[in-house]
Amino acid sequence: MRSLLAASVLALLLWSGLASPATAQGMGPEAVIRTFSDRLLDSMKGGAKLGFKGRADKMRPAVADAYDMPSMTRSTLGTAFAKLTPEEAARLAATYSAFSVATYASQFNEWNGERFDVGESRPSAGGTVIVPSWLVPKNGDPTQIDYVMRQDQGQWRVIDVLFEGTVSQVAVRRSEFGSLFRSKGFGGLIETIEKQTAALEK
Repeated sequence: MRSLLAASVLALLLWSGLASPATAQGMGPEAVIRTFSDRLLDSMKGGAKLGFKGRADKMRPAVADAYDMPSMTRSTLGTAFAKLTPEEAARLAATYSAFSVATYASQFNEWNGERFDVGESRPSAGGTVIVPSWLVPKNGDPTQIDYVMRQDQGQWRVIDVLFEGTVSQVAVRRSEFGSLFRSKGFGGLIETIEKQTAALEK
């Protein structure tokens, strides 16, 4: 069980993120993650009855409330981000967002007694905090998911996710996005993400 959960979480962390302000305004960092985890669990419990589209519809606003996609997009492209036009940056955010939601809907498609535990935040570098959490199966060992968060205009948002406390989503994405951008250009990067999204929806 744990290996399946770990694989699902790792796949998700490599592709998660979204933008847009919403209901998490004014909430503390732990509350943001608890709310997000509750909404993800609700989607999982809907499982086959909701279907892929129904789960995606549930997760779209949930991810939008929790993640700071503009910041994550800048971080994942690194210095290459400066080469994008405002229109390209917006398109990349939207494409990345669609893939993120599709990944949640695809990877977390059923519920078998799992729960999410959320711990207390601890200070980190540059004014950020880390909120630890665990995906706990009914049987077996938990999978650790730590959220790196930063406050912007009164709202705490996720700017990176750490799998088992060590694997940084942003670091992995910077390597992959940067390589695609250099070899295939902006169009190739967008096309790759869109193909991955389409594959998840099948």
